[in-house]
Amino acid sequence: MNQIEERKLWRLENIINVLSYLAIELNIASAEAKQFGRGLNAVSIEIRKFMMVFERDVFNRIKFENASFSEAEPRMNELGSMLRLLAVNALLESKRLNHSKAYILCDELRKIGESIQNMLEVPKDRKNLTMLNPDKAFAEPLPYVVMKIGRTYWAESMNSIMEAVNITDDMLKDYPFGSGKMRHHVLVRGIKMPVINLHSELKEKITIGKESRMIIMNLGHILYGHTSSDLFFGMIVDEIEYCGFLQKGVQEFAVEDGVPVDYVRYTWSAKDTLLMFFNWDNIINEREIRDYLQIENKV
Repeated sequence: MNQIEERKLWRLENIINVLSYLAIELNIASAEAKQFGRGLNAVSIEIRKFMMVFERDVFNRIKFENASFSEAEPRMNELGSMLRLLAVNALLESKRLNHSKAYILCDELRKIGESIQNMLEVPKDRKNLTMLNPDKAFAEPLPYVVMKIGRTYWAESMNSIMEAVNITDDMLKDYPFGSGKMRHHVLVRGIKMPVINLHSELKEKITIGKESRMIIMNLGHILYGHTSSDLFFGMIVDEIEYCGFLQKGVQEFAVEDGVPVDYVRYTWSAKDTLLMFFNWDNIINEREIRDYLQIENKV
């Protein structure tokens, strides 16, 4: 093992130690939140499970079985993707609890997931989301999820997003009764919900990969500012680029080529890309979801 690989092995061992620390701290945070901290406690348990699998499948293989880093690369990418997904949902839960300490801990999880995937080769398409002309009058950062759909990047408030889940081809069922952009539906945790397909509207092809995600959103929060129990829908994205706080940018209106103008409420210019914000009034509405629920309840 050369010097570079020894440094990488040390980084792997350090990741295991940091994950152990994060699991303990999140367990403490869940206890502080009392009955509201069950979600954080579940994250703490999942981190411990992840740590054991990562140590067995990656660290021990390289250190004790003399496997090369290139042999471990597929498993590292898979586990890194899993940890990033766990971190996104943990961040959403921390935001709902308004628990700043838990939020910081979960953001570290996201960074570790990225570092696992980036250890062999840093992705060249990772975007810099620093705002070019931030609004100086609004210093408070805002919590957002930045998603990639085809070639474009979209931002949505964490308040509207309930969960992010892995998506596979067999999960996604065609929905012949769908109106507008409701092309599919899906069963998630025993709940049927419609799925909108913005890829077809953007003239993009859906290719389900290891970074593809189903974003579960609550239309009640988008429309009325409060959570409604039955107005859920899913949206397919190719990747979650970022989950965390963004500094507010100056509101502009400039869309990428191929993006329907009426789908965009406004945009922010970041250093490497244009962040677009959904104009949900022209994408999906309450009547469509109500019709879907009525039809499905009759089936």
